[in-house]
Amino acid sequence: MDKPARYYLDHNATTPLEPAVFAAMEPWLRGPVLGNPSSLHTEGRRSRGAIDEARDKLAQWLGVGASQLVFTSGGTESCNLAIAGLARAAAEAGRARHVVTCTTEHAAVRESCMALATQHGFHVDALQTDTQGRIDPERLAAVLRPDTALVSIMSANNETGVRQPMAELGRLCAERGVPFHSDVVQTAGKEPLAWRDWNLSALSLTAHKFGGPTGAGLLWVKAGLPVRRLMEGGSHENERRPGTENTAAIVGLAEAAVRSLGATPNAWREREGHRFALVELLWKELSTLLSAAPASGAAPTALRRNGHPTERISNTLNISFLGLNSEELLIGMDLAGLAVSSGSACLVGSVRHSHVLEAMGVPATEDSATVRFSLGSDLTEEAIRDIARRTARVALHQRSVRDKLRARRLAGAGA
Repeated sequence: MDKPARYYLDHNATTPLEPAVFAAMEPWLRGPVLGNPSSLHTEGRRSRGAIDEARDKLAQWLGVGASQLVFTSGGTESCNLAIAGLARAAAEAGRARHVVTCTTEHAAVRESCMALATQHGFHVDALQTDTQGRIDPERLAAVLRPDTALVSIMSANNETGVRQPMAELGRLCAERGVPFHSDVVQTAGKEPLAWRDWNLSALSLTAHKFGGPTGAGLLWVKAGLPVRRLMEGGSHENERRPGTENTAAIVGLAEAAVRSLGATPNAWREREGHRFALVELLWKELSTLLSAAPASGAAPTALRRNGHPTERISNTLNISFLGLNSEELLIGMDLAGLAVSSGSACLVGSVRHSHVLEAMGVPATEDSATVRFSLGSDLTEEAIRDIARRTARVALHQRSVRDKLRARRLAGAGA
């Protein structure tokens, strides 16, 4: 009997490397001779030419100047360089020591801001979201100060997919003359980045979220905005990020970016509309399958959808399975052929209560398992129904086992 298909449903953590992207990278991985892009010989100039071409492609893709782009090792480094680099440059110029962020940010942003507070004497305001994960722009307006050096708000959350009101937040920053940075890691590649409408001064992204390689990040900083380098070394990347550039990874980043939105102007709309509908179908199927008591007599498994149902990126569904255990559920789903996660992959394989859900007011109860489904572009409606059936079987089985164990404990206590 054929083994049932596995479904990879963790695209917010990383996406498969697209074959066309690998093909573009391969000459810079195999050789025959690979030169250091800082060298003056023929091999070095070839590598430099590939990097320059990739930079130009990305500049055109974003609609910015090529000299404003900084290649990094990924989204985390890009966010660190943006936040610490911009804030510390402002402080050294004697202008500001106040930074604003949000309680649901990725650790790359949250911890960078906290380091500014603990190591460099900055005051940090972390904006609270509502119960659906959205920021009220009035909260930002209330904390902006004359000495605010930077505001950093992610465009869409990696755990819930919730979008922030970027245009309204950016308008407030522009009116006060405050630089506005965004971690756009979860938005990039899914839709055009409307950085002008958002009044962004800087943005961070990484290739492996949209079919590119790991280890390839990008920071865009608006012309004229000083950035303090965080590492000492050579004069690479216009003296903003020292270290020999990774030619293959940079070529892959550019190739993935220009391919990410499709070959026609509306291709991304059709793709994301399809994924949005599949997420709604998955939620509907799971709600139906788990709403009724199973034949075993166990209680039905209650579900809670976390995050705004419509103000979200298209591919993400975050659900709490009440009364179940997170680690047990994730392992059970993996054994059932479903690759999912409980939230951020940057917690290095750990299963713990999410700071994102905590900030949204979701209780940190032990018996509450949360699963993030983040879909790719290769699924059909029938596949979604199969995913829902497998998930329901695992959840109902685990609920039945836990109910039996609880009944035995109660019986033992009363004996």
